[in-house]
Amino acid sequence: MRGEIKVRPACRAELDQIWALVGRAVTHMNQLGNPQWGADYPTREYYAGDIDRGELYAAEADGQLAGVACINTDESPEYDPLPWTTCRPAMVIHRMAIDPAFQRRGVGSALFTFAEGEARRRGISAMRIDTYSLNDRMQALIGKMGFTKVGEIHLHGRPLTYPCFEKDLQITVLNREVTTP
Repeated sequence: MRGEIKVRPACRAELDQIWALVGRAVTHMNQLGNPQWGADYPTREYYAGDIDRGELYAAEADGQLAGVACINTDESPEYDPLPWTTCRPAMVIHRMAIDPAFQRRGVGSALFTFAEGEARRRGISAMRIDTYSLNDRMQALIGKMGFTKVGEIHLHGRPLTYPCFEKDLQITVLNREVTTP
């Protein structure tokens, strides 16, 4: 049985542990044929900045750091020409890394669910994310979490594209007739 996954703000004291987790995740991604991340991106400085801005969230499973993700409303300028159907601002998930020892245990889903909850709490009605075209696992998770593909962009000088996805969080209230016996 899987233990509970808790998501909380990451803290500066964890930066070494976070960076080691990212290193393990990058090695695993590369072993799976996904060269999305390397020495140039993401860097330790990205994660440090995410922490300092209060935008990096840590997922704990079994009392251990299992994953991290930057969650904010910053969109890459490359997003601009895409045919989005949702409005800005949108909650955007960046730099999600799951420790290989905790993959396929719900850690990524927990981070997505947390991000959606944060969006709703802040009154934001849309979520957006991109991932590398060779990152099949993340694309499967994105689909599982109810996102729709809207287009593709190029990022970080990589030759292949980054599919972009959105999720509309607008809540529709259904009016129901209630009959009493």
